[in-house]
Amino acid sequence: MPFPVTFLHKLKRHPARTAIVLVALIVAGYFGYKSFGPKVDSTIKTAVVTKKNIVQSLQLSGKVVPEKTMVITAQQSGRIVALDVKEGAKVGAGDLLFTMQLEASGQTDLMQMRSEVRTLEQSLNSASRLVKNKNLVKDLIGIDQVAKEESDVEKLKIELVSARERLAVVEANLGLNAKTPKAQTGQEKNSGIVFVRAPTAGIVTLVDKRPGDFVMGGAGLGTGASNPAEIGGSNERMVMVVADMDKLQVRTKVMETDLRFVKKGQPVKIRLDAYPDVSYEGKVEQIGGQGRAEQKAGYTYFDTYVAIDQRDSRLLPEMNATVDLIFAQQDNALTLPLSSVLMLPTKSYVRIADAKDSKGYKFIPIQTGSVSATDVQILSGLKEGDIVQEIDFSSPQIFDPLNEKNGAEASADQKAAAK
Repeated sequence: MPFPVTFLHKLKRHPARTAIVLVALIVAGYFGYKSFGPKVDSTIKTAVVTKKNIVQSLQLSGKVVPEKTMVITAQQSGRIVALDVKEGAKVGAGDLLFTMQLEASGQTDLMQMRSEVRTLEQSLNSASRLVKNKNLVKDLIGIDQVAKEESDVEKLKIELVSARERLAVVEANLGLNAKTPKAQTGQEKNSGIVFVRAPTAGIVTLVDKRPGDFVMGGAGLGTGASNPAEIGGSNERMVMVVADMDKLQVRTKVMETDLRFVKKGQPVKIRLDAYPDVSYEGKVEQIGGQGRAEQKAGYTYFDTYVAIDQRDSRLLPEMNATVDLIFAQQDNALTLPLSSVLMLPTKSYVRIADAKDSKGYKFIPIQTGSVSATDVQILSGLKEGDIVQEIDFSSPQIFDPLNEKNGAEASADQKAAAK
């Protein structure tokens, strides 16, 4: 109903009143719309379709391990006299690790070899002096006689070199070297005491014996490189393990179902639980050639080693590590957060606002592609800048697309039956 003419004339004569009336009408209209218009849930969060790089990766857990470890043993049997290092100690090449007393048979062998070398040295000295003296009177005794004596000297030299080489090998296996103090060297010769030293710099990761323990000698485990995964448990010949810290790895497990994503040489990012804000570059170095079964869990995995490119004094054996392995990347792709996409076995859906629907929203089908830890690639059904609503996955609303699909199929069946 139109306003009375007299009322409109009064408004024209009083502009201030006119402004007040207009403001009042606007406010009344706003509250009327809020009261009687369609209900909009202001708590609903939205997401915008944006372009970004979407990265697909595997996240693997593992332990920091050295690529090489030295299993320290003695090549002859004896008893541990003293341990000069503890687990976790940093050692340099040639540092004293432990002292042992050789058993009687070991002492005898070592003493006999040293005695043989000393005897050959004495024989060579005597023969050399004899040749020197005979050379002075070679005109009297004959050149042939002097030549024979010189030949004998050369044979003694060869025998001495061979004996010294054999002795050097035995002493090296027992950890004896020129760095041993003279007082200790004399003690070794007289009582069979052996000082075993570190063959390389590193960290003592395991001490398997105590003073008084007997250590078996002989070939076998020996001192040398060994796969860290194979060292474990007590061994009658192993005394300790020294880890070479020059090159470190992360030992991790790759599930059988994920093995197709892992390739040798793939770049990775490595993070440590101890230093979560620090990341290291690395690459896949070795993939196990045989699967291992986890009987209780019922799955098969492959041991995989990832090399750590950087050297850092904070990196220590057995630290917990996380490896992020990127196996695919889509650049400049349309994406939405995972929380905004309902992915079903055969189709995916998003929820958009719809004022005509009694619920205020509806689900529309879309086609999805790659999926990362946070985002989903949108292949069709939406364009850049489109706004969708986040989905409450604990709400019955996630069944709406199924109900709508079933209803559409039922309607189609009814139409077909009517024809």
